Amino acid sequence: MVRTIIVEELGGPQVMRMVDHDPGRPGPGEVRIRHDALGVNFADIHYRRGTAPKHSMDKLPMPFTPGLEGVGHVEEIGAGVATLRPGDRVAYASSSLTTGAYADARLYPADRCFVLPDSIAAQDAAAMLYKAITVQGMIRQCYSVKAGDTILLHAAAGGIGTILSQWARHLGATVIGTVSAASKVERALANGCAHVIVNAEEDFVARTLKITEGRGVDVCFDGVGISVFTRSLAAIRRYGMMVSFGQASGLVEPLDPIELQFEGLYLTKFSGSTYNEYADEYQARAKDVVEAIAAGVFALGTQSTYGLDEVIRAHEDLEAQRVLGSLVLVP
Repeated sequence: MVRTIIVEELGGPQVMRMVDHDPGRPGPGEVRIRHDALGVNFADIHYRRGTAPKHSMDKLPMPFTPGLEGVGHVEEIGAGVATLRPGDRVAYASSSLTTGAYADARLYPADRCFVLPDSIAAQDAAAMLYKAITVQGMIRQCYSVKAGDTILLHAAAGGIGTILSQWARHLGATVIGTVSAASKVERALANGCAHVIVNAEEDFVARTLKITEGRGVDVCFDGVGISVFTRSLAAIRRYGMMVSFGQASGLVEPLDPIELQFEGLYLTKFSGSTYNEYADEYQARAKDVVEAIAAGVFALGTQSTYGLDEVIRAHEDLEAQRVLGSLVLVP
């Protein structure tokens, strides 16, 4: 039996159900992977309820199996696969291929898999690979974070926030993090934030400007969206950068470019499906992430773990912000 979660209609967590679906044998360029751990991302929720950006929803097949990342072992290889062999321990985390991970086993393109060292536990990898590859694109390419930079990071206690905070601190940057509740302050500080602002209790723009003595931050990384995006522009220094990468609170409304001219701000929208579209770029990002994990940049073992048969509860907890950090499903 190959347990597989499917979504036949968009909606709340209850639309997910488990079926027996054998993915079959791998075709040319593919491998069959038996999963050991699966990552849960807020993108999975957006796809399940239909709130992902329109261009992403337009490509979504129905029915579909959620899930962007997994860790497991190669069971079988298809024709033409020379980089992997049966028994290899592999991982993948690519939003260019947006669905399919929530299953005991699946088929996947070999050029989107990478070998995972035995020193990295499956659950640790599943908790961070998709998020860390996303962060890598943002801090290496959208804005090259360096020692001395000051960063404003929204949702600093979440999955992306946890990884970005730790990596930015490792690079010598100062992170000002915002969180939705006082209960998340300690987690954000532990992640590497030098300052933490509770949005429900104080004005994050005023506090950020006070911390930076009126200068503003060099870059803002925003995965929250409409509830903080526009106001965040006022917290960025002249010629600074806004990197939008998510929309947990809703899609950002259209912005008149004139709003950027007064301080000469730069704005970009990060998309994993764009930055990881080409296999060579994706593999390079994955290599950088695996090396960072092995080097001890990130705290490990902090994820919340659910069985594959608990996927509904996992989505409910993530959507209701009842968990800190990352969620992992274990088949």
